[in-house]
Amino acid sequence: MKVERLRELADSPLGNPTRLAIALYLLSRERTTFIELAKALNFTPGNLEFHLKALEKAGLVRTYYGFGKRPRKFVELTERGTDELEKAMRILREVVGGD
Repeated sequence: MKVERLRELADSPLGNPTRLAIALYLLSRERTTFIELAKALNFTPGNLEFHLKALEKAGLVRTYYGFGKRPRKFVELTERGTDELEKAMRILREVVGGD
């Protein structure tokens, strides 16, 4: 059973450790800027953009531009993203025997 659950996680966009880290960071925030996210997780802008595109295509995050003193790219976890992250965390707890 654990192997099947791991396969289920691996088939998810959150099966990638980088994407899982992004989702976990976003979970505790309403939104963040692209630059703040890149700095917090120590990702290059190109690497972060690549993974955000995959998460956005899956409907797990939303990116948009906002304007203040200068344009900023914002990133937020969608409701679907929150649901998928909770599912991924359940799978991980089951596999390591936490539940």
